[in-house]
Amino acid sequence: MTSEEPNTSAPAQAETEPAETPLVPEAETERFESPPILLPAGDQPVDPRTITLHRWVGLLSLLIPSAILFLVLTLTWLFGGLPGSVYGSLVTGLGLPIVALGLWLWHWPVLHYRHLRYRVDRLGLRIHRGVVWRRSISVPTTRVQHTDVTQGPWQRRYSLATLTVHTAGTQGASISLAGLEHETALRLRDHLMTSRDHGE
Repeated sequence: MTSEEPNTSAPAQAETEPAETPLVPEAETERFESPPILLPAGDQPVDPRTITLHRWVGLLSLLIPSAILFLVLTLTWLFGGLPGSVYGSLVTGLGLPIVALGLWLWHWPVLHYRHLRYRVDRLGLRIHRGVVWRRSISVPTTRVQHTDVTQGPWQRRYSLATLTVHTAGTQGASISLAGLEHETALRLRDHLMTSRDHGE
């Protein structure tokens, strides 16, 4: 007589429960979706292309009226409206100051660039400018109402922009910083508005 033994060849299958997905707090999700804006540390110069921009604008503003003036004088002399001696004196008397002013317009943007520095951090915006008379401007983030980034035709040509910060406390008060690279101006604008909304 044989006794039947229970079949133990088939292993018992353990019941497994699906793993729970860890929940991420809403604040943590927002933090990952909005990475911090990286800003350079310390005082920064504006974009060096602003030197070329200011040179072209200054020289064209001088040369176009000067060319029109000399054209009028030359035509007047050619048609007998001016004696030759008077024409020569006028050309010499006007030419020397125009040349001197042109040289000043060529070198001044370099001096302006060397003496313009800015800093944007969690405290706000600080600007140091001035070649002869130095001036320091500080705008705390608590006083920032809104900001603008603008580009004129010449600024678009060189990918530059102007950051304008409108402040509270004084009606119509605003601080402008020209000569920034366009992407840098947008990044600074976003940082100032974010810092203001978070009350940093």
